[in-house]
Amino acid sequence: MAHLLGAEAVHLEYPTQVVFESVSLGVNDGARIGIVGRNGDGKSTLLGLLTGRVRPDSGRVTQRSGLGVGALDQTDTLDPARTVGWTLVGDRADHEWAANPRVRDVVSGLVSDIAWEATIATLSGGQRRRVQLAALLVHDWDVIALDEPTNHLDIEGITWLAGHLRGRWARNTGGLLLVTHDRWFLDEVATTTWEVHDGIVEPFEGGYAAYVLARVERDRVAAAAGAKRQNLMRKELAWLRRGAPARTSKPKFRIEAANQLIADVPPLRNTVELAKLATARLGKEVIDLLDVSVAFDGRPVLRDVEWRIGPGERSGIVGANGAGKSTLLGLIAGAVQPDTGRVKRGKTVRLAMLDQQSTELVSLAQDRVATCWVGCAPATRSTGGS
Repeated sequence: MAHLLGAEAVHLEYPTQVVFESVSLGVNDGARIGIVGRNGDGKSTLLGLLTGRVRPDSGRVTQRSGLGVGALDQTDTLDPARTVGWTLVGDRADHEWAANPRVRDVVSGLVSDIAWEATIATLSGGQRRRVQLAALLVHDWDVIALDEPTNHLDIEGITWLAGHLRGRWARNTGGLLLVTHDRWFLDEVATTTWEVHDGIVEPFEGGYAAYVLARVERDRVAAAAGAKRQNLMRKELAWLRRGAPARTSKPKFRIEAANQLIADVPPLRNTVELAKLATARLGKEVIDLLDVSVAFDGRPVLRDVEWRIGPGERSGIVGANGAGKSTLLGLIAGAVQPDTGRVKRGKTVRLAMLDQQSTELVSLAQDRVATCWVGCAPATRSTGGS
């Protein structure tokens, strides 16, 4: 199979982390690759490297001449003033784009329920995500890189996308690079899995389920080797502690080997500890939505909602794109005001919210470390996502 793109001895680091250490890999025709790993280990950065949007400190990224690469980021890059129709097909007449079966398939699969003349600014987060994804998929690409494409998609959208990607290219043609936390989606689409960890990229055959089985076996072998190493190290430590007579009666190389064994013990992988989410005692009243209704441009989104959130509750909100999930969170947080009814908040409640656009993180741009990084880093560097 023909080579599409790849990396050769790529090294990339940020001020506090080595992201990739001499990584070499390749993507060939027919590759359907799911990329997994812990948050912050470099999955999104890997996509950025391979698609040419992030430059490595050393090594090189290769692409076949004339290769068409399309990429979907986690961030929303749509122009809020443009209409849905213009975002997808530009100024082309209806008969032009409608004659293309791929464009028709994408439009019917992702945005058929969204008004063609609606502006991007009026759409919900899930609807904007579908438009952004559709704007990418209507074009003809040799390689597509998707960073969390299922974020904000409902079940119908995710199912359609999996089917579209499976049938988008003929067998053994095209290339797909995919970062997602959706395990079902990975199993449906990916035939190879790359795990990003500890500065390397480790390949596994198969989708997510096959990767998990292979990783369990890998960890079992590593645990057995680690136990063997620990037993040997205990013996060598006991031997070293016997004192000078024992050491002088043994070859020097054994002392060096014992010291090397101790020095080679791998460090523990970083663990993330969950901090306490609340430090103040909540009263009996937390948040009450009382007969709340909300409409946008005359279209009812929420009607006569009654919801009392008590102390200690953990609630998940689900529903189709555009049904009002984000609007409901906005009501709770105070970012959206009800047309009728009212929202009561307890006196001891301290509320934090992270929306789909992460606008609450803008204040971090004033962080001194971030300021130093922006001022010192090369202009071509992108910090990427995960």
